[in-house]
Amino acid sequence: KNLQTEKLGIQVLKKSIKKFMVPTKEQKQLLYKLANIDFGRYWNAIDGIIYKGNSLDEIISTNDFLFVEIKTTNKKLEKLPYGAFFGISENEEELLKSHKNYRLCIVHVGMQTYSMVDYKEYNALIQNKRITYQVNFKLPHQKTRSKYSL
Repeated sequence: KNLQTEKLGIQVLKKSIKKFMVPTKEQKQLLYKLANIDFGRYWNAIDGIIYKGNSLDEIISTNDFLFVEIKTTNKKLEKLPYGAFFGISENEEELLKSHKNYRLCIVHVGMQTYSMVDYKEYNALIQNKRITYQVNFKLPHQKTRSKYSL
């Protein structure tokens, strides 16, 4: 379901922002290298980019584009980003904090609108924040040692 609404969010941004695009893996690797970001660790921490020149080929520094992480909602809201509720990974928050060209983009898929925030705006908007853990158990073929097995 999250992937479906993210795809809708991407469609909203493509319609609204002429220079928004979803980079290929290779393009993303080049942009991460330019921004001095470890691709192996942060490969999934952006959904798109907005380039400032006439084309992607004109990007020569991090001043020439924005990284965009999309969070979607369909909640009844008066005005974005106020009242939005979403999950954000530690990696996404780290990049938002450490890279001035990284933006969090809240997209309302029903209203077909969006709001882009940098770290300072993000921090000022937080009403409350809690940490949750995402856990993946091993597959059956992986050895598990438990002192509690019967």
